[in-house]
Amino acid sequence: MAIIAIANQKGGVGKTTTAVTIADGLARLGKSVMLVDLDPQGNVADSLGVDPGGDLNRAISNNMTLQDVAINVHDGLDIVRSDKTTVVLKSKLAGMDFREYVLVNAMDDDNHDYVIFDCAPSIDVLHTAALVAADYLIVPTRLDQFSVKGVVEVLRTLSSIRRFSNSGCEVGGIIPTFYDRQTVETQEQLENLVSTFGELVYPVVPVDTNCRKAHRAGKTLFEFAPKCRALVGYPELPCGYMAVINRILKL
Repeated sequence: MAIIAIANQKGGVGKTTTAVTIADGLARLGKSVMLVDLDPQGNVADSLGVDPGGDLNRAISNNMTLQDVAINVHDGLDIVRSDKTTVVLKSKLAGMDFREYVLVNAMDDDNHDYVIFDCAPSIDVLHTAALVAADYLIVPTRLDQFSVKGVVEVLRTLSSIRRFSNSGCEVGGIIPTFYDRQTVETQEQLENLVSTFGELVYPVVPVDTNCRKAHRAGKTLFEFAPKCRALVGYPELPCGYMAVINRILKL
């Protein structure tokens, strides 16, 4: 089993779209996947056309496993939903000892091929717990100055967590999202990422209005627009989420 945390401390970088698309794509390739929403906004459920729910709070508060509360979306893909009760859960956890291991304990005997955590865009107890539990951290980022700085911040956070816990989480990759090849800043920031992080930088995900439309429709990109740029990239350039998923399969 591989456990992947999708995280960035800056919002608006395509984090949930990335988590949902990767999870759905892996499932469609025959893998068993559990996608866990750690954000009280419940956007994972919305993106899949499912009502948000308090699955996460129910599991942790009642000493259940995440697998106990997961609901099946389609063959190979289970999700653990989040909603406003996650805020209450975080308050409960704040006063507990060893709270950083809460997700490790909640995955006891899990049998999925992949567990993917969609983290909230902030450093909180669940964000920390996800990085303690994960094998890999994947960081989506827009290609602008502030978002790229956010990549450095989340990597510093991971480094700090590794110092005070026995987390073995490694940096699995950085995904440049909202790539617009006609924009000078996009190109400059992509070059900056590559010069700083080298092979950790994944193929770009092109800007594509289908991502927003698919979310509004409660469908994944594979259901809504399977030939869109965000999934399959440009004809002359291997990129998009399918290229990202192929990289993840090699982790």
